[in-house]
Amino acid sequence: MRSHALPVLLVLFLLFTSLPAASQPASVTFSIDMREEIAAQRFDPAKDAVGIRSGFAPLSWAETLPARDPDGDGRHEVTVTFPERPFGGQPVTYKFKIDAAANPGGGWEEGTNRRVVLTGAAQVVARRFNEPPPPIQPTLTGTIRTHPGFASRFLGPRDVFVYLPPGYDREPARRFPVLYLHDGQNVFDASHMGMEWQMDEIAERLIAAGPIEPLIIVGVANTDARSDEYTPTSVERTASDGTVRKVGGKADLYGRLLLDELKPFIDKTYRTRPEPSATRLGGASHGGLVSLYLGLKHPDVFGGLLVVSPSTWWDDFTILKTVAGLPAKTAQRIWVDIGTREGEEEITATRRLRDALIAKGWTLGTDLHYLEQENGGHDEISWASRVEGMLRFLDAAPPPAAPGGAAAGQLD
Repeated sequence: MRSHALPVLLVLFLLFTSLPAASQPASVTFSIDMREEIAAQRFDPAKDAVGIRSGFAPLSWAETLPARDPDGDGRHEVTVTFPERPFGGQPVTYKFKIDAAANPGGGWEEGTNRRVVLTGAAQVVARRFNEPPPPIQPTLTGTIRTHPGFASRFLGPRDVFVYLPPGYDREPARRFPVLYLHDGQNVFDASHMGMEWQMDEIAERLIAAGPIEPLIIVGVANTDARSDEYTPTSVERTASDGTVRKVGGKADLYGRLLLDELKPFIDKTYRTRPEPSATRLGGASHGGLVSLYLGLKHPDVFGGLLVVSPSTWWDDFTILKTVAGLPAKTAQRIWVDIGTREGEEEITATRRLRDALIAKGWTLGTDLHYLEQENGGHDEISWASRVEGMLRFLDAAPPPAAPGGAAAGQLD
């Protein structure tokens, strides 16, 4: 009887080795040197624990994966097997954290998130707790112009970044559609957050390949008042000392900045197509919330909206009341999405938003796109993996294969 074991093993080997790099697992051993913290009495190995947090599966920002020090030398180790590598070759961002009963919310490393690029081979990251991270190099692609400290009569100044498509300077008579994006410092460059949307790289590729029309992308940086500016209503928050203060509610002022100041500046400075069908607005989290709020309020300005991982829950789901209160459906194209690792409450809230838009008259697969991305998180890497679909949808181009096993247009 002929054995089929060798051919089967060969097929499995070929299947595994032919997998895209992003889908292959990677193992990293993190060695955390706590000796300096122990000597300074900031860490008591008899009472405290130390470990790692991240937003990239299987890790979580909400829970520490503990490291162990079996030989008692002050070096704590934990090995993490990542089932896949981040989209676009981006690094995993993470921090070490001390979990102490006396300070459960503290113990984080200072400064920005640390980063590790997964190579696929077994890796070791060995460093001391709180070791400062190296500076992150800019990752800009294509032609990007910066307008620092853009001034406003309504809110504080902020930087504005403008991506110009290939051929912009070679075709002086041509005008281009515009996409405005919030949290603009993370749209093109990883040097602020350690990860980015990769809008510039993905737009360059899609424009060169032909699926989308060349466009201008405007990244509007946030400020320390982000939560206030990106939310339509104010809510009360109670601090740990019992102080109650109001936060949020400045979305209309932010809208004045966009409509009365920034858009006229962009239309005057660059060769734009200013009509609503060629003007789009988008963002994630609070940025998704404010995109839908301002977009629905100004359909005469914005013809397409990207509502990415939106904060639908804000102020007892006030955005659902906004949708329900529309006198009629608008002519806008709306993209709505969420990642399955963002939490059941967030997924349920986003489905409610999808259903509210359908009830108002939007049609899935036509002028409404809904996506639940399998293993998608609340982070720039997850959003970057969905950018191609977003740009194709705004341009009414055929969609790519759903990323990460996503279920597009799924009704539940």
